[in-house]
Amino acid sequence: MKRYIERENISSVLNNTKWERLFKELQKIEFTLDFQCKDLDETEPSPDYWDSDLYHVMGGWEQIEWLNIRALISHPKGALVKPEIEDNTQLLIKALQQSGVPYCMHKEGIRIWGYLRLGVSTEWIST
Repeated sequence: MKRYIERENISSVLNNTKWERLFKELQKIEFTLDFQCKDLDETEPSPDYWDSDLYHVMGGWEQIEWLNIRALISHPKGALVKPEIEDNTQLLIKALQQSGVPYCMHKEGIRIWGYLRLGVSTEWIST
């Protein structure tokens, strides 16, 4: 992986300590979260695919290019009634502030960058 990072001119954003702090805080609120993850050597995931299991992404953070997190919980109301959406984004932002991890707002939630490719710029929200 190190050769791939050097060859592609990719810059690291988070170190192991930051990832560990982040996941420790996310564990406290994991029941309210969904995740999309893109590893360095993978293609973009489908925009419709979200995984609610934190442990699917937790173990391999050294390869995560970015991690999208949304804190929206759908509460079904019936077959003909739209579900009620509970927005726990502020709870997620508090966890990010506790971990000291910078993040960006992204479509349905928040994006954490593990690595940045040449030419990618973000609007950071520092914690």
